[in-house]
Amino acid sequence: MKKLLLSAALVGLSSIASADYFHPVTINRITINDAVSISSGESIQNTCSYFGAKLKFDATTPKGKSMLSLVLLAKATGQPISVWYTPTTGTGDENSGCNPGNLAVVNEVGMY
Repeated sequence: MKKLLLSAALVGLSSIASADYFHPVTINRITINDAVSISSGESIQNTCSYFGAKLKFDATTPKGKSMLSLVLLAKATGQPISVWYTPTTGTGDENSGCNPGNLAVVNEVGMY
């Protein structure tokens, strides 16, 4: 049982270790369409910008619903969040190849 718990913890940590991290992210705009898109004023490494949106996540899963709650709280209070994300496959902005399909994907969010 202990080995199973340790294995599960290590798998979780390895997914965080392979993701990019950025803090602080101040949320300027939240767009909810097929996915939740987050716009921020910061220049976030390894992301592209689609009309200001740099990050996205699926809010239909239990984890996504929890992340949406935290993102909405951050927007309402003006508090920054920390974001772990998978880098984008796009470059530049909406005029040079960035689109909703290749925005960076949020894996986890945190608020301190």
